[in-house]
Amino acid sequence: MKTARLSRRMPGSSGSSRPKAYSQSAGLRQSFSASQTLRPSFMRTVADAEIHRGLLTMSNDLGQYRTLRARVWRVNTRVRILAEYDIAELERLNDTVLELNREYADAQFQLAQANVKLRQREAEIVTLSLTDPLTGVGNRRRLDQALTTEISRAQRTQQSLCACMADLDHFKRVNDTYGHEVGDKVLAAFGQLLRRETRATDIATRFGGEEFVVLMPHTDLEHGLATAERIRGAFASYRIEPMSIPVTASFGVAELGPSEQAEALIRRADKTLFVAKEAGRNRVVAG
Repeated sequence: MKTARLSRRMPGSSGSSRPKAYSQSAGLRQSFSASQTLRPSFMRTVADAEIHRGLLTMSNDLGQYRTLRARVWRVNTRVRILAEYDIAELERLNDTVLELNREYADAQFQLAQANVKLRQREAEIVTLSLTDPLTGVGNRRRLDQALTTEISRAQRTQQSLCACMADLDHFKRVNDTYGHEVGDKVLAAFGQLLRRETRATDIATRFGGEEFVVLMPHTDLEHGLATAERIRGAFASYRIEPMSIPVTASFGVAELGPSEQAEALIRRADKTLFVAKEAGRNRVVAG
């Protein structure tokens, strides 16, 4: 139990006229003066009379205040104060502070987890907004974004860029003969093939209907043709139930020219694709 004592002589006696309280804390002796709660009405004439028992607020010369449990009494011509910290109350306050700190830490952790989940959800929403749900490749919006980004990068770094446009051969006949459910299976199979046969840096997208576009950064025309031929051959070997004949695709490949923009590049790839169709389908033609 930490205590503070004060001893004062009554008027007319020797010694200081200012009440002082002394407390021992961390090996240092500190001086406190009694607060204004010690009113003259407390100074009774009866010897050895108790003046006050309860909370007492005291301050030091720096104007720092402390409220302690205290007993004030008079002994002859002296007023004495016995002040002490309420250790039990301090321990309760300490426990409360620790509990609040734990709750704060838990709240911070939960908030951090919520922020991580929120960012993950936002990323998922962005991905979904740029993905064709049937085929799993990018949608037209994703293609438009990628064209702007990749053409700008290719022109800035003087690197090559190829665009490969693909179209499923006789796809209308598939829908008319086997129904749209089988047609969707064919589209989904081609989308899966594109994701498997292209690099992580390539952007495979569904242009619309049965047409697809693959952007291939850092790829010249020769390597673009090789990639398209590999995809063509793999798709021609597919067997999709209940179809009795294979489904094929035609490809047109164009390499980005100097100062060429997105519309011009896609237009050239489309014209090259048309040449492949006119030449008998199930083939790759360079533009």
